[in-house]
Amino acid sequence: MRETAFILLVEDEKELREALKEVLNQAHYHVEAVGNTFQAKEAMENNKFDLAILDVRLPDGTGIDLLRKVRQTDNDIAVIMMTAFADVDTAVDAIRLGADDFIKKPFDMDELLVRIDEIMKKRSLVRDNKALSKQVQTMRGQGSLIGQSESMNKIRNVLEVLSDSDSTVLITGESGTGKEVVARQLHMTGNRSNKPFVSINCGAIPEELLESELFGHVKGAFTGAMRTKPGRFELANNGVIFLDEIGDMSPNLQVKLLRVLQERCIEPVGSEKTVKIDVRIIAATHRNLEEEIEAGRFREDLYYRLNVIPLHLSPLRERGEDVLLLAEHFMNHFNASKQSEISGMTDEAKQIMLNYPWPGNVRELQNVMERTSTLKRSGMIEAQDLPSKMLDQTQRLKQNMQLDMDSEDSIDLKGMVDEFENNLIVSALNRFDWNKNRAANFLSLNRTTLVEKIKKKSLQPNEP
Repeated sequence: MRETAFILLVEDEKELREALKEVLNQAHYHVEAVGNTFQAKEAMENNKFDLAILDVRLPDGTGIDLLRKVRQTDNDIAVIMMTAFADVDTAVDAIRLGADDFIKKPFDMDELLVRIDEIMKKRSLVRDNKALSKQVQTMRGQGSLIGQSESMNKIRNVLEVLSDSDSTVLITGESGTGKEVVARQLHMTGNRSNKPFVSINCGAIPEELLESELFGHVKGAFTGAMRTKPGRFELANNGVIFLDEIGDMSPNLQVKLLRVLQERCIEPVGSEKTVKIDVRIIAATHRNLEEEIEAGRFREDLYYRLNVIPLHLSPLRERGEDVLLLAEHFMNHFNASKQSEISGMTDEAKQIMLNYPWPGNVRELQNVMERTSTLKRSGMIEAQDLPSKMLDQTQRLKQNMQLDMDSEDSIDLKGMVDEFENNLIVSALNRFDWNKNRAANFLSLNRTTLVEKIKKKSLQPNEP
């Protein structure tokens, strides 16, 4: 099947230009045809092309100059040069500057189509190789699963058991805990590691588009369907498909996905034909699907089809010193990618990292390390280098008190003591997820006394 491509045709002879455009359109290529270099440059600024067919002699310049412009702006565009004045020097110049092919006028239209097909196949192969290389680099950058906590060791053990399995896996956990990292690790260590890994976020795509993205569509299936397009399931054939945020999928699509799981075939939008597929399915969600079932938002039969092998990722706040191992990993990564020279973290900075609850989990930690590495550039990361939100209430108040002590103005001792006590109580409660017994023990208070203070001060979980 011929790959659809967007082609820029630059030919000054109107009759030939229109004839070429018609032939290319009939071959199901999308063509923008212009007659000079000015129009060609304007077209390239406004559109993304897969292939440019350039005449060497143009009224306001040469195709060779235009080739140079193409290579400066987008090295991924394939280029065919054509001319009635072909000679060896011109051909050599064109190839040296990056042209993919050279054709002499007059030429047979079928010969041009054959050459375009060959170039587009090579382009597709290069694109696939780049995607695979990028995926491998990503995995190398992430390395194996990082952490020595009990929960991470359990995940590793399960992944080892699943290495030769094709069973469907459901990964649960809060947003940012690394569900896709685990899915990719499962793919890389599994028996389909040399096959495609295709990922799709079911919560990020509108329902009316998600069906087409998953199952594909045929030409004319809906307004704007200019060509037949394979879906993610078909692209993942023989490999792995990762359905992220499966809990956000609409009930209508849940029914269709259930059929795919049961029958191992898909039906593209607008088609009456079914396509057999062989894929391993890994799904993930931050939602509690059992609660979603109770609320009528998720199908129970689909849940049991997905939850063959359950994997739960613990939030970062429950993984202890994994925080420091991950921070070091990201620090080394950003040292290399941003040419920073961060040598480590002070003990105070480490303690702040360990005490912080990390509501955004590993994703937030990566963000903090990137930001800190970028701004700090070199040396040890200190407490003041970290985002202010990471400082607990006691540390913030301590900083404020030091500033006030340096001031010549009088100090509101009672107000500062009250604020210190409020923040200390809230910090303790936050540390223990508002478990009053544990917070009272930590503060060396009687539980009743702590409850009375909370009521008297009207303290709330979202207290800043």
